[in-house]
Amino acid sequence: MAPMRAVRRLVAGLIGALALMGVAVAPATAEPDTFADNTESIAVVIGNRAYKQTVPVDYAHNDAEAVKEYLVKRLGYRDTNVFVLKDATLNEFNQVFGTERNPQSGRLWRSVREGRSNVFVYYSGHGVPDLATRQPFLLPEDGNPNQGESGYLLETLYRNLDLVKRKIGAGRQLVVMIDACFTGETGRKGESLLAVSAPGFSPAKPKGAEGVVKLVATSGATPANWDEANKLGLFTSRFLMGVSGLADLKRDGGGGNGDGLVQWPELKSYLREEVERAARRASGREQLPEVDDAPIVVKASLPVTGIAGGVAAMRDEAAWRQAEILGTRAALESYIGGCGAVCAYREQAMSRLFEGRQRDAAAIDRENWERLGGAQKYQAYLDSCREVCAFRTLAETYLGGSDPSGDPRVKRCDELAAGTDDPDRPKGVKGVKLGRIEASAATEACRAAAQAHPKLRRLAYQLGRAYDKADRYKEAFAAYSQAVEGGSLSAMNNLGALYENGQGVKMSLPQALKLYRQAGEGGNVVAMSNVGRFLEYGRGVPRNEAEAVAWYKRAAEGGDVTSITKLVPHYSTGAYGFPRDQRKGFDLFRQAADRGDPMAMATMATLIDNGFSGFFPGVSAADMVLRALKRGELGAASVSATDTANLKLKPETIRTVQRAIKEADYYGGAVDGRLNPVFVRALDMYAKANEVD
Repeated sequence: MAPMRAVRRLVAGLIGALALMGVAVAPATAEPDTFADNTESIAVVIGNRAYKQTVPVDYAHNDAEAVKEYLVKRLGYRDTNVFVLKDATLNEFNQVFGTERNPQSGRLWRSVREGRSNVFVYYSGHGVPDLATRQPFLLPEDGNPNQGESGYLLETLYRNLDLVKRKIGAGRQLVVMIDACFTGETGRKGESLLAVSAPGFSPAKPKGAEGVVKLVATSGATPANWDEANKLGLFTSRFLMGVSGLADLKRDGGGGNGDGLVQWPELKSYLREEVERAARRASGREQLPEVDDAPIVVKASLPVTGIAGGVAAMRDEAAWRQAEILGTRAALESYIGGCGAVCAYREQAMSRLFEGRQRDAAAIDRENWERLGGAQKYQAYLDSCREVCAFRTLAETYLGGSDPSGDPRVKRCDELAAGTDDPDRPKGVKGVKLGRIEASAATEACRAAAQAHPKLRRLAYQLGRAYDKADRYKEAFAAYSQAVEGGSLSAMNNLGALYENGQGVKMSLPQALKLYRQAGEGGNVVAMSNVGRFLEYGRGVPRNEAEAVAWYKRAAEGGDVTSITKLVPHYSTGAYGFPRDQRKGFDLFRQAADRGDPMAMATMATLIDNGFSGFFPGVSAADMVLRALKRGELGAASVSATDTANLKLKPETIRTVQRAIKEADYYGGAVDGRLNPVFVRALDMYAKANEVD
């Protein structure tokens, strides 16, 4: 993955599910009815955001509201028949679903009507495994993630819902949709709910209930992600988008048939593709939903409020991709004319419409060469060059060659897009983090520089970075490929990321791993870490943790903090031949911090504040925090993340930093020893204003 991406670095029963949600059971080719049979249908919608004994699930309330809106406004459920629980306690779970010993005591059982009620159950919140029994449970607001008996067992839920299904009868349907994972992780990368770390833990699968249709956000040992843009759980977001009609749209390599009906195979395919793709892009992590099969068809509906903007953006992207595939003037004009409030690709469409200007520029360039070159006025020809300069190399050869470093276009490209960790970056050039590249200006400068000096591989790499920042992945793929042909290790790693994520090229894990290996063997530490990740998790190859550790070790020696984090536990356990010497593990963080890595600095600060100060003599946690902030937005993000980490900064450390930021006139809030929202925003402003090389 690109360096910044490593940091930034995110469904025969559903016939009943959507019949339950208002669609009559029908063959896949039949018209669904008009959701007229849900007056007696019952839903339970739970959104658990706040927890007394662990971190919140930020968007769980939003999830609950969006699902309720879909049920009531799109599928005809009566408002009074949708039981919404926010921050539900264990007692409330028992009241609504019944207990293990008395499953028919719940409100849901009492409310449904035989032969007249469909049932829809939805949950968004933390799911947690019992590490002793491996049984997954839903975590109530008052539950302890480390005590399974304080939660509501998923198997109990399924068993009790099976009795509800028997009561409503075979002609009615029951669906349960769960936007949670059961690995013990939170939505934040690397953060665990459990007191004991259990990386890769795979909970047992609860026994399924016959006739109950299940949609679960993720499977196995992988966490669930969030849709930050729409402020919803990722699985919930994509489900609501799919049934709004996006699953019916044609997509690259497949998709729907565009007939206005969302067929079940279309929806299932959409969920699997979109959730997996969005999770990889947002967090670099896997997420594959588990969705029961069912012959189901539902009319596409207007999107609910929570995903309206996201649906508009995706429809816009689909329209643009179709225009790209056709490539005709009529297709481009149709895209521009059909744009609504969202029209993200208008500039690109306009640019392609006026590519004829490029042909005119080529004709002018040839005329200038014939006129000036014939008179041996080679410098005058070079001075006349604009976007097309086909005879530059010939003119420079006649002039005795040219030093690319003196070309103002090369200087401009270096200034706008040079990689901070690219070994090809010229001495004296600061480099730009990917997140701070101004894509339009960098693309223009680097395209001109790369055309003028096609053999200078760093220019092609920098052009690729500019396209990458603009999400123009096909162009980024072409530019990175050119740089790779020249031997650019940084481009090899980034090209591998495109193959891994299926951006601009068909996804190929073997090709991604090949490029990561090649770049890693050449010394690129991020690529080394990527190889380790592929081997550790078995992405495209059999799992080989021992070999993964070897790659992580090489990357850690180069200062990669992600790899250091993977290795430090081995210094405590003595696994894989590591000496049982915790000091050596912690020294890795010190070394990375000394090289200026903000994540290492923030990690050191939390270690110092949590009983490990003896390993870092002469260093204070507050000083490390302030040092991290001087690394810009990466530093601010690293410090802010400590608020939700297992190891937290002491209030006194935070107060010291608050006073420093206050004295620098970036913070006007309370010196309360908390990473409160106002203070977090101040950290970001302070970091950006005081960033040092």
